[in-house]
Amino acid sequence: MEKRLVDKIYTFLVDAEGQPVSKKFDLDKNVKVVHGIMMSSDRPNLLFYRGSQRIELSGEELFPEDFESKMFMSGMAVAPDNKYKSLGNGVVSGNGELKIQYKDTANPNAPFAAYKVIVSLLCEMK
Repeated sequence: MEKRLVDKIYTFLVDAEGQPVSKKFDLDKNVKVVHGIMMSSDRPNLLFYRGSQRIELSGEELFPEDFESKMFMSGMAVAPDNKYKSLGNGVVSGNGELKIQYKDTANPNAPFAAYKVIVSLLCEMK
């Protein structure tokens, strides 16, 4: 049987300059394995120049503090099936809890304005 992969989208607002944003999301109970992650924003330049985070799934650290958001971004020249940062063989969803500790850091290339961060997970469903 072929794996059924589905995009699951989670969003949060960064509305204060330099203030950390901690978010906890509960994955759909039918998510079995997470295979990839991608990030985007309604203001991609701010995410690219200012953003970093720590990401944890079911208590397991996937990416350490200060991991740059730009490492999760994908450009328009990338084929749709190649946009996700791979998590290798995937990460079992476990208790289904996704934790993101996002950090906005001042950067002269991108003056602050409120922006939305969009986290997309490539999930294998049960």
